[in-house]
Amino acid sequence: MNILSVTTLFPSRAQPVHAVFVHNRLKQVAELLEDRGELRVIVPIPYFPFDRHIPKYADRHRIPHSDQMGRLAVLYPRYLSIPAILKPLDGFFVLLAVWWAARRMRKAFDFDVIDAHLAFPDGFAGVFLAWLWKKPLTITLRGHDVNVLPTDRFPIRKRQIQFALKHADRVIGVADALRRGAIALGADPSKAVTISNGVDLEKFFPVPKAEARQRLGLPSNRRIVLSVGRIVENKGYHLIVEALHLMRMTGRSIPFLVIVGGAADEAIYPAKLRETIANLEMENDVLMAGAQLNETLRDWYSAADVYCLASETEGWPNVLLESLACGTPVISTNTWGTPEIICSDEYGLLVERSAERIAAGLQTALTKEWKSQVMIDYASNHTWQKTAEKVIENFAAVIKLHRTNP
Repeated sequence: MNILSVTTLFPSRAQPVHAVFVHNRLKQVAELLEDRGELRVIVPIPYFPFDRHIPKYADRHRIPHSDQMGRLAVLYPRYLSIPAILKPLDGFFVLLAVWWAARRMRKAFDFDVIDAHLAFPDGFAGVFLAWLWKKPLTITLRGHDVNVLPTDRFPIRKRQIQFALKHADRVIGVADALRRGAIALGADPSKAVTISNGVDLEKFFPVPKAEARQRLGLPSNRRIVLSVGRIVENKGYHLIVEALHLMRMTGRSIPFLVIVGGAADEAIYPAKLRETIANLEMENDVLMAGAQLNETLRDWYSAADVYCLASETEGWPNVLLESLACGTPVISTNTWGTPEIICSDEYGLLVERSAERIAAGLQTALTKEWKSQVMIDYASNHTWQKTAEKVIENFAAVIKLHRTNP
């Protein structure tokens, strides 16, 4: 079984923490295939004229055009993408980039299935590639392709997503909420399945709290709340800051907030977040630690008393399982895939998305006695190997069906 994965979400040497969850799945699939096949990856990278002179896009030019990441041979072709103006054309330009990159590869690598990640632009382009190369197509839904893009300011993107979902041989939602969302957008229910993400237990395991805090230079005499992710408005970091401010206004001692993550392509929100922290006079209560390598995150999770996710929308937020694998309970907004992870109050609390409800949730979480081993055992049942086994089963099914009914 040979697999061609097409994804605009993937790490690189220049952006090593970008979309690590996609790499984790593909790496595990490749390892399970062993001598039975091969998986290669094409990662289209957006560019537009003069983007190298804009700081937030400069990293893209340090991404190599090809690389070898363990078992994975990766190509990084460029595709034209004009921010804010011509984004609905991304699917067509991704199509051209992947076709151009794969034209020589196909002579030595006769793949059996196209594995696209995101309904748009990857899945949309994948439909035409599947027709061109007469191969079956699977599309994995990650979150914003179902719960954000169909309602954005470009109505045509909703139609492009619907087109991709309608013509895919298999639609894989990383959360059941995404599978249901795909069906609502027109996916064939008989072709839609749920396969959740896993957690890397070799990277995420408990570290003694005092040891982790000392290593990271975090206060040893305060409760700590952690939040990890890209510094974008959807993640709701400002709501966590406001929640702590509300706790302080009631006379309570407040925990120390640690925010781990990079600003991605967004420049406005990080500045607004820092302004909020300053206006509420919380500079001594909040640490913005910047982006951290995946391998170091277990120290941050282990150093925290509670993990907090305040997102407006999510697919299957990997950070929740990572935190639980380190024995740290979570509070999370109740949105899309989060209740599928926090399915018991032994793992954490679900709250509505407001500063008031987050404050109440934090207060409860910080005073509750949690059983770390229960959380660790739960997370250990969600491994990338189990995820990859289910993915391979679905690849085999669509390949067999395609050969039977070409």
